[in-house]
Amino acid sequence: MDTLTQPAIIGIDVSRDWLDIHCLPSNQRLRLPNTDVGHVRLSELAASQNALVCFEATGGQEWRLWSALDANGIATRKLPPAQIKAFATSRGTRARTDRIDAELIAHFMVYRPDAGRVLPHEKIRFLRALTSKRGKVVGMRKRLLAVASTEVV
Repeated sequence: MDTLTQPAIIGIDVSRDWLDIHCLPSNQRLRLPNTDVGHVRLSELAASQNALVCFEATGGQEWRLWSALDANGIATRKLPPAQIKAFATSRGTRARTDRIDAELIAHFMVYRPDAGRVLPHEKIRFLRALTSKRGKVVGMRKRLLAVASTEVV
């Protein structure tokens, strides 16, 4: 069951500062900075291997990377952390370092090639950002009105 459905799969553990990368089938490991320069180097690597790039949802750290890869035409998938954790448990993997996570993510994609989600369209992302901003402004307005009403009394 360890056959690739893609020519290559790149699993990435995304952190604030680093991208820990594991490439299949070559088992190449790499660490790049989570910056525009690192994103360009990763895009070049993925394009040269015609690879599917997959990573966990990591609290927003992945959005810049995801957008950069999408802009360069690289196939990407965002995977739920709970599924990766369950996969690690099923394999008997207890240690969870960034390198090990990147490898688990890549191997998970081999077993579940249909898993994850693709980047939403730019208009959807923009609409979500506006909705989020509106919620923050409404909350701020409520707090300011509450402060103003207590000062008047």
